[in-house]
Amino acid sequence: MSKTRSLLFTALAAGAVLACEDAGLGPNGSGGDFTISVGSGLNPTYSWSAGPAFEVSVFRANGVTPAWVVADPLNEAIQSPVTHGTVPGNATELVDNETTLESGVRYEVTVKLANGDEAFREFSR
Repeated sequence: MSKTRSLLFTALAAGAVLACEDAGLGPNGSGGDFTISVGSGLNPTYSWSAGPAFEVSVFRANGVTPAWVVADPLNEAIQSPVTHGTVPGNATELVDNETTLESGVRYEVTVKLANGDEAFREFSR
């Protein structure tokens, strides 16, 4: 393959990756029906104002590895704010792979409400 074709292919591939990364993201790598705020530190506080949740989940940004998940599917009453690694009194911890987050890693928190609304926010530690 010629050097020109190789450079063109590389530029097109990079553009496609960048377009995919930005699809559907709002400010600060967020999206959904409401806004989530993420505090600082390795055990941040997650806050939202849309009402009680039935699930709060945190995944590594690769979307495959769950770090921490709490849920209250019966009462749907997880109140904001929630501190990472601390299980709210009315919730059950479903995943506890990372009760303290790892520095230098990108994560995504998702909050799901009983009415079907949900939102997410990406963040780094």
